[in-house]
Amino acid sequence: MNKNSALRRFLHNVYGYSFFNKFMLLTPVYAVFMQENGLTDLQLSLMFVILSAGTFLTQIPVTWITNKLGVKPAIMLGQLLKAIAFVLWLVWPTFWGFAIGMFLWGVEWAFFNVSFEGMVYDELRARRHQKIYSKVLGVRYNLQAIGTALSAFGSLLMFAGYGWITFASLVALALSVICIARIDLKSRTSAAPRQRKVHFMKLFKTGMRICAKTPCIFLMLLLSLFVANIAYLDDYLSPIGIEIGLPIEFVGLIQFFILGCAVLGQTFAYRFARIRDWILYTLICAGGLAFVAFSYFYSVSGLLALGLAYVLFSGLNVLLYSRFQDFVPTTYRSVILSLYSIGDNIVYIGTCLVIGLGGTLGSWRYSIMILGMVLIGVGLWALVGIRDKCAIANMPGAHAVKTTHPTGKA
Repeated sequence: MNKNSALRRFLHNVYGYSFFNKFMLLTPVYAVFMQENGLTDLQLSLMFVILSAGTFLTQIPVTWITNKLGVKPAIMLGQLLKAIAFVLWLVWPTFWGFAIGMFLWGVEWAFFNVSFEGMVYDELRARRHQKIYSKVLGVRYNLQAIGTALSAFGSLLMFAGYGWITFASLVALALSVICIARIDLKSRTSAAPRQRKVHFMKLFKTGMRICAKTPCIFLMLLLSLFVANIAYLDDYLSPIGIEIGLPIEFVGLIQFFILGCAVLGQTFAYRFARIRDWILYTLICAGGLAFVAFSYFYSVSGLLALGLAYVLFSGLNVLLYSRFQDFVPTTYRSVILSLYSIGDNIVYIGTCLVIGLGGTLGSWRYSIMILGMVLIGVGLWALVGIRDKCAIANMPGAHAVKTTHPTGKA
């Protein structure tokens, strides 16, 4: 098998995993199922807190396990935990059954954040194709979005029963595991670990010191976290749709519209991989202004402003995360990605608190306005505080790819 064929095989399996991991027909119905089995609105909200806690609280042991097992076994272990969660909901539909299942799902997210993200980048680097990482990231995000969109049809299958929907979701999980199992690893850091003892805490502390002593890792980590989480309104799109006047049977349209805008931004983000830093940071401000504009008009026609914001932020998320990965030393990637995951949960919880604060004022529009102003502040901070400190020319190995256009085909 030649190098191009091996690369295509690797990418096909990465893309297959990304799709099937999101193609969960349970997604639109599991919350309804929980409430049909006695959960109150408050208890349902608590389930999402438990989901985040599962990711946050287990990040350190998950990183230790990943370093012990290697990334492929770690990813497959995470999928097994998710499958157990789905089965648990079906056979033990009580508050504690749902809570334990949500916690296990959160642990799977921790494995995904540490194992899968690091594996993709390290494998591309080992195959000397790291220059296409932003493109691969955009394609992955699009396939994940397609899988999520197709999952919406799960609600149409409720006539067949929740058990059949659970079974179909388990089949999708099994297919995602097959894709991971088919990947042939080239990177020594992604393959099976050496037999020597892994001094995890020492490695973790070293990773923290690297973040502290390498400003661009820390700055790109923060910027990527802010853009990815503060601009995330997906969980609130349905109630927003009702508030702006959409009939309840049509609120799903706002989901598909916003998803389409996100796919648009992710698809073409790689074409701007070498964009100047000040333009990148200015676009963060522009996206924040689009949020504020939507909150001002707050109507069906105003969705155009929200759509523009999603195009910008979905593209920016790809570019910023790609730059962050470029600065991370391969040896400490799993540890630093673990720190990223912890920060991801912290910023997401903060965003939810801000949205909740705005909601107490009487409308989701105030939440959106506050988030827009915060995003403008983030863009201004980047323009003034980061400037060109983390330009592409400063990246490790930049001399080797300086004249290579990042749109090379995989």
